[in-house]
Amino acid sequence: MEHVTQIIAAALGTLGFAFLFSVAPRHLPLVTLGGALSWTFYLIAWEQGASVFVSTLISAALICLWSEGMARLRKAPANIFLLTGIVPLLPGGALYYTMEAIVSKNMSQIVRKGAETGSIAVGIAVGIIIGSELFRLYLSIRSHRRRVMEEKMRSQQGN
Repeated sequence: MEHVTQIIAAALGTLGFAFLFSVAPRHLPLVTLGGALSWTFYLIAWEQGASVFVSTLISAALICLWSEGMARLRKAPANIFLLTGIVPLLPGGALYYTMEAIVSKNMSQIVRKGAETGSIAVGIAVGIIIGSELFRLYLSIRSHRRRVMEEKMRSQQGN
């Protein structure tokens, strides 16, 4: 039940950021779903024993792929879905505790929470890069297959 509550909170938080980013009303349901999916992907990876970094990376990569698909489906920029979709992954709590440790000059906490904050941020960035490159590879393969099929059709028509 706790995971369901977290996923609902992620969806509502994403919806709030969608309003903040002035996302068109027609995209709001899919944008909200993206936030819920993002946190669901994270929780699945986390439950399988992945680290915070790996869980964040996997979730960011998958939400990037999902965003690219939704962008083509809805004929909209992928960033609408991607930027709002990664909102649940942002290291707000870790950053807060890092800042608190800095203010209280607690070096062990600074190092621990700072490393966690950094690993989440890097996980998001690397996940987006991986997801984007995988989608680009998919498009390249699809384009190549289409050209091969067209060449086959032309050669069959010529015979």
